[in-house]
Amino acid sequence: MTTAIAQGAETSGDEQPAGERSARRLLRLLPGAVAALVTVAALLAHGTPGRDVALFAAYVALALTLPGALLWRALTRLRLPVAVDLAAGTAVGYALECFTYMAARAAGQPRLAVLGPALTVVAFAAVPRLRRHWRSGHRPRVPLPHGLAIAAGFCFLVVSSALTVFRGHGLTPPANLGPYVDMPFHLALVGELRHHMPPTIPEVAGQPLSYHWFVYSDMAAASWATGIEPETLLYRLSVLPMLAVFTVLVPAVGHLVTRSWTAGALALAATYLLAPPDPYAWSPGAFAFGPPTPALAWLSPTQTFGAAVFSALAVLVAVLLRDGGRRLLVPVALLLALVAGAKATYLPLLLAGVCLLAAVDWLRTRRVDRDLLLLGGLTLATLAFAQFVLFGGAAQGVRVWPLFTAIKMAARWPTRAAIDGLPWAAAGVCAAFLLAWAAIWAGAFGPRRRPGSGPDRALTLFLGVGLASLGVVLLLGQPGLGQLYFLTAARPYLWIVAVAGLVAALRPAPPRLRPVLAVAAGAAGAGVLALVRAAGDPAPPRLDAPGGAGFGWAFVLPFVPLALLTGGLALALALRRVPWRRAALLWLVTGLSVPSAIATVRADLTPAGLRPQEIPAEGVAAMRWLRAHSDPADLVATNAHCRPGARRCDSRHFWISAYAERRVLVESWSYTARNMAALEDINRQPMTGLPFWDAGLLAANDAVFTAPTERDVSVLKERYGVRWLVADRGARVRVSPRLDAYAVRRYSDGPVTVYEIV
Repeated sequence: MTTAIAQGAETSGDEQPAGERSARRLLRLLPGAVAALVTVAALLAHGTPGRDVALFAAYVALALTLPGALLWRALTRLRLPVAVDLAAGTAVGYALECFTYMAARAAGQPRLAVLGPALTVVAFAAVPRLRRHWRSGHRPRVPLPHGLAIAAGFCFLVVSSALTVFRGHGLTPPANLGPYVDMPFHLALVGELRHHMPPTIPEVAGQPLSYHWFVYSDMAAASWATGIEPETLLYRLSVLPMLAVFTVLVPAVGHLVTRSWTAGALALAATYLLAPPDPYAWSPGAFAFGPPTPALAWLSPTQTFGAAVFSALAVLVAVLLRDGGRRLLVPVALLLALVAGAKATYLPLLLAGVCLLAAVDWLRTRRVDRDLLLLGGLTLATLAFAQFVLFGGAAQGVRVWPLFTAIKMAARWPTRAAIDGLPWAAAGVCAAFLLAWAAIWAGAFGPRRRPGSGPDRALTLFLGVGLASLGVVLLLGQPGLGQLYFLTAARPYLWIVAVAGLVAALRPAPPRLRPVLAVAAGAAGAGVLALVRAAGDPAPPRLDAPGGAGFGWAFVLPFVPLALLTGGLALALALRRVPWRRAALLWLVTGLSVPSAIATVRADLTPAGLRPQEIPAEGVAAMRWLRAHSDPADLVATNAHCRPGARRCDSRHFWISAYAERRVLVESWSYTARNMAALEDINRQPMTGLPFWDAGLLAANDAVFTAPTERDVSVLKERYGVRWLVADRGARVRVSPRLDAYAVRRYSDGPVTVYEIV
């Protein structure tokens, strides 16, 4: 799992003594060993069974990394560091696992999914032409300092995850009874994929699953192969190898396009640490949406899975644009297919990058590379398949709504100002967004080397990915702010572009001066932002002017002194004709983000507490009893539809389908495509506030619990196919004591009772 974090130092040479060579080999294992020890310690310290940790590590190594790395080497024939081979191979292993599991699950034999990886390993051992891919040979290595830096980045993610996620999501009651609202939703989908193919929404029987569900097939396959509880996989284990793949491959992509491991490591660090400059004295947090927190990796496993797979695809794209080679289009197509169901957010971004690069190539040479056209065609075809076949054309509530993000952002500030219909305020906030983003990725404006070269083409494509993500955030709206996932997806590649510009800008400076210049300029930028914050008005902005103009200016105004100070420095450096003035300016502007980065790290390392309890103390055991005593094809009905504690019904209620791993007639409808499509005003209507669209079905369901009759129970059984009833006496829909007369009580503990309709 973590052995791919890095490999040691540079090649030592055969002339060195055997003892020194052995010491160097051990040093090469140091980054991976450190990462593995930190990971195991974090897992064991937070209640993860040691047996599960060992089983999962063996599964990842033998069923994902080993067969995937062999396939990666055979399909790509690239001479990359062993660490990169193992990380990218794990991504290919995910593809092999997921597609094999889908076939095995559809055939009713989910445990046979391990045959795919097993037969792959056997083939590479038995076929003479394939055996050579077992040997690493003389491959380049990640220098030890950079390997340790990458390992440190992974350890930071693990430690932060332990403090912010593991502490708040236990594996046994009561620590697992107050999870983040979406975690039972993810767990229910793992259960759905464990028992059904193709999957549907488990909380509303018969509704299509228009969602990114491949990550749940990975967890389902791992659960069948190892016997580990899905909850343990979701809350502790499955995300870790995805994070390891990502933390190795982002620096690898940075190295491919800049020839610098330092630049690659900086891009990884900036992805998780650097937030846009926040110049407001009254701001409650990082402005313009900061970096993804490590907690997001667990709270949105689809995003994490997509990020890991896309990072392997980015390696292939970088090599393809640099060296050509149509043989790479086969693994590109394989990873594109996996990305389509992992997180299709990446496909339109990649297509935008291809289009920008094609336009630039045409302007430069009046021709477009055929490999680029094939890449664009494959991406477009995969995107079309994902949208119209895999997701059934569902939009998931996404609408064309210019400045919607700015409106929602402004409404989050302490004023709680209702600025809908105030275009000047929205425009002001939008302008502040653009200024903040321009500052954080200022390096993208740095110089490029060898215009038209391979690395430059990859940077152009990544710039297109980033610009498309910013356009989506500004032009589209979604009730759950899902458009922000486009920006999260593009951040690593925007940072690769920015770091490439920052590194290139330093080249005119003497080598020994470069780190001093970068640190001094960055510190100056941090100081400038601190001064602006200290001189600002601590009171939040108010709607003083007609049309909200004053509110909008409150967001833009703090950037004026920043621009004046930065412009003054640029002018002074230009008048003195300093050869490295661009480097000083770019690093100073990037330094404006340092205070936000400090706040980000502090937040990421702040231990979390338990959330308010939402699942009854006896609920988990009751649902696991139901799982053990029912058939996966059985349908369940329940009276529980709303989360406890809310004034209005918040129908994000998932724990019954999550722990029973059974489909429910009606449990929750908030995340269904039909509910999303019914939203008419995504700025005013929360996606959790709409009533269930089939009032007759919901009435028939609830009548069995509130005022049961023999006819009501018969309708539920004969018309809808319900066999089991789960009654929660703590739910809003009350439970009649007469229910025992019409259904057989099979299990009862506390407020939860399980009935069987016979």
